[in-house]
Amino acid sequence: MPAGSRQGQREESAPQLLITMFLAYWFGNPEFVPSALLVALLGAFGVGDAAARAAISRLARRGQLEGVRHGRHTAYRLAPRSFSRAQAEGWRMMRFGTPRAWDHQWTCVVFSIPEAERGRRPALRQRLRDLGFGPLFDGFWITPRAPLDAIDRALQELEVRDAAVFRVSEVPRPGGTELLAAWDLAALRAGYDDLVVRLERLVARVRAGTVPGDDALVTRVDVCNQWRTLAESDPGLPPELLPANWPQRRARELFVEAFDSLGPLGEEFVRRLARSAARGRTTPQPRCRRVADCLAPVTVGA
Repeated sequence: MPAGSRQGQREESAPQLLITMFLAYWFGNPEFVPSALLVALLGAFGVGDAAARAAISRLARRGQLEGVRHGRHTAYRLAPRSFSRAQAEGWRMMRFGTPRAWDHQWTCVVFSIPEAERGRRPALRQRLRDLGFGPLFDGFWITPRAPLDAIDRALQELEVRDAAVFRVSEVPRPGGTELLAAWDLAALRAGYDDLVVRLERLVARVRAGTVPGDDALVTRVDVCNQWRTLAESDPGLPPELLPANWPQRRARELFVEAFDSLGPLGEEFVRRLARSAARGRTTPQPRCRRVADCLAPVTVGA
């Protein structure tokens, strides 16, 4: 991809990058981070100064950042509601791939949408996919999980009236329909295999000490984005339903090692940026978190 295209993509995602930086290095810290440091951080991702300042202003106008001014200088921190939402999303991403018990029950959603309202069908299908459902038959979707509240919200918000939800167990029979056919497991496996190859190369570089701090900062975010993409596309099938050599476990092991080992390298780079941006003022010190830290409950300081 051309460098200009990558920079354009980074600038479009600058607001999300800012929130990611707060969560990665000032998680739960109530202190305000100087805007000069935030601009410098986004610069490490190829975001220009003007685009970085625009992203900060946009988040502040939306109420996702809280700002304070000291003379000519401004500083920001995550607003509580922004922190809570991002924390919940981060918790789900970091927990993904850990063992989960299964009660051997399937959740089924059966629906019928009249032809006159066919515009609702793609929206409902997408909502069901987002919840990990797969289509066993047209109008019959299944998942081994039980996101019952979320299903109810989707049906209500899309005004799908002719629908029923069941929690049932399968009765195996010779020649019956294979339930796993509701998902494209071949494509999912290919995604995991590709990530495993990339992470094995990255982890080897980290172990060899050849990853500089600025590269570690950017790469750690990229690794998280890759893991998040897989987490969003994976229906969360129980291990007992999957092949014995399913690559998710290896992918998670590598993700955890990469995330945890890149953190301190990126933290040192952020500290250098903080010293440069301080200009004699007190700057809250960054502190990276490990995967285990991300899963622990945290109370935000007042």
